[in-house]
Amino acid sequence: MIVSAEQLSDFGALQKARALWAKHDLDAALQAFDAALRERPENVRALLEAARAFGGRHEILRAEQLLEEATRLGGADGRVSPVIAQSYARIFRQQRAIELLERQEQVPPAIRAELAVLYEQSGRLDDALSAIEACIREAPGAPEPKLVRGRILRRIGHFRDAEATFASLTKEDLDIRVQSEAWSELCHIRDAEGDYEAAAKAIGRAHALVLGLPQTGQLIARARANNAALGRLAERLDRRTIESWQRTALAPDPRCSGIAHLIGFPRSGTTLLERCLDAHPDLVASPERVVFSRDIFPRLCRAGGGALTVETLNAIPPEAIARERTRYIDYMAAALGEPLSGRVHLDKNPNHTSLLPGLLRLFGDSRFIVALRDPRDVIVSCILRMFRLTETSAMLLSWETACEMYRFEMEAWLRYRELLDADTWVEVRYEDVVADFEREARRSLDAVGLSWDEAVRDYRSQIANRHVNSPTHSEVRQPIHRDSIGRWRHYRQYLEPHMHRLKPMIKAFGYD
Repeated sequence: MIVSAEQLSDFGALQKARALWAKHDLDAALQAFDAALRERPENVRALLEAARAFGGRHEILRAEQLLEEATRLGGADGRVSPVIAQSYARIFRQQRAIELLERQEQVPPAIRAELAVLYEQSGRLDDALSAIEACIREAPGAPEPKLVRGRILRRIGHFRDAEATFASLTKEDLDIRVQSEAWSELCHIRDAEGDYEAAAKAIGRAHALVLGLPQTGQLIARARANNAALGRLAERLDRRTIESWQRTALAPDPRCSGIAHLIGFPRSGTTLLERCLDAHPDLVASPERVVFSRDIFPRLCRAGGGALTVETLNAIPPEAIARERTRYIDYMAAALGEPLSGRVHLDKNPNHTSLLPGLLRLFGDSRFIVALRDPRDVIVSCILRMFRLTETSAMLLSWETACEMYRFEMEAWLRYRELLDADTWVEVRYEDVVADFEREARRSLDAVGLSWDEAVRDYRSQIANRHVNSPTHSEVRQPIHRDSIGRWRHYRQYLEPHMHRLKPMIKAFGYD
């Protein structure tokens, strides 16, 4: 069935929903998408845009229903079917997206490039390279597919070809994001070659380009404002308040046997720990979802009065906590594509460290695994990598602000660990995981109430072809190695001016 022009047309109600989404008025946007679909229930464009929006809010079942309807109306139209497949990737159904895209006879270059990335994130590098080379043949002038090709070439060890590709993408007439990514990839190559000065210069070029974007300064300002508010919360919180939350906590949710959080700081080894522990049959991990920080915590604060204070958290009504707990577990299960089925749920997100009071308010019986790593190695690893631009990643675009952010987050943890019962948390050092993986995995499992299972030892075979939702999806597939321990010494001259921020953390965590 060929979709009509009317079914692909834009219209006022859909434009309104799209504008609300762009302004991050997400609840209102979803209501507006619903209104648009009531107005034109067979508009395929509205179905697809609404599906992506609902998926973005972890309303996965609703998103899947919309995609099924879009498939019924337009799945046979070669213009529409690739977009339907692409939309499944947007709602955490990456394998479904791959399967549908593989069936397509004609796939637009931009979507073929996305298929290549999906292959890459699933560890299928040969398939990824074939897909991206086909994309480049169809659209030889597009720079973005060349970035993907260069990255894949680097991962399979074709460094000279990768380097030539990235060098061609640093031209000033290209999009800033393309240039910055190319410089970042050149940094990886120079670092691997041992040319650390050239690596630092390359990543400096990448950072300078992104720092020049107008939104970057706004994100840094917002990050600092949020940190100031969270810092005041940390100062005011005391043990008595936490104990009162735990005494009045709701009964455990029967859908899972416990809630645990894997926190720390980006590039501290959280992905490695998460993948290891997720191999345990009685644990299921959710990697770096924004469910809590973007959706649940703001709703809790609004229910308690709005401001980010101890008083606000104290004032949250029990019914609001119950509602948001249900929403949290619903969202996580939907994103996983499977029920929690009585397992421990491990929410891995290194950006949640300073949000610990909110996590405890939601689930008073929360357990915490805190990933530690030499702060100097953490900063170097963060600096030498480009992340998707957010408030947190904007702070990782310079040595100064990265050290500032690290100290803020980890000082918050030092404050909170003094307020928590010792049996509710464990610190796991990356260096110890490298030295004795099984011992540290056992310690982590014990902290969340689980015994050892042999499946954990074989975690790499379980993720061989699985989609890994993390910037470190390539590293986590490799055998555990010591190469990144002490890496900071190669970049000592860049760290030295900011070491005063790190020294208290280096001492507190035993790295002096």
